[in-house]
Amino acid sequence: MRRAAVVLLILAGALAAPAAAQTPSFQKDSPRDGRGKLDLVRVALGTRADGKLRGEITMEKGWTTADLREGPGPSGSVCLQLWTRRVPGEDPPDYLVCATPAPDGDELRGRVLRDRSNGLPRQVGATTVTRPTARTVYLRFAQTTIDRPATIRFAGESVTRAAKCPRPLGCRDTAPDAPGTRNLTLRSPSASG
Repeated sequence: MRRAAVVLLILAGALAAPAAAQTPSFQKDSPRDGRGKLDLVRVALGTRADGKLRGEITMEKGWTTADLREGPGPSGSVCLQLWTRRVPGEDPPDYLVCATPAPDGDELRGRVLRDRSNGLPRQVGATTVTRPTARTVYLRFAQTTIDRPATIRFAGESVTRAAKCPRPLGCRDTAPDAPGTRNLTLRSPSASG
């Protein structure tokens, strides 16, 4: 009887403990397949122990905020493309989670944008942007910002507008190469119903 009570206490503690971070789903991309300074070589998306999502985008070489400002017109960006309902290759992503230069200084501003069929994407939340290395940027954001989907199909994208880049689109690189994506399962479909 005492053994059964101990087992029940252990199970209750395991159920009450916060969920551990999920191993990220990632995609390596061929070096030197992109044009411009921001050539993507790795994109990853996973959950943290606090339940937030963390995207990771890594370039072949080190880069700075100034590389995103280079050239005429609007600044470039580093983004995660997220498909939660739409079909990659047929539709634009449902959400963009982006790092763009702040108006002043070397900081990167993080935003979560939702695509709209009748206009420009609108901001639905913020993302925390950190730079653990000169090649990598992390984008952390809440699952509620993207309506807590059961699965996410994702890709990374970098855009620069240097002088040699075509206008108005700029130099772009995606990982995996478009229309490819990687999948991240957050919960089983039966758990969401």
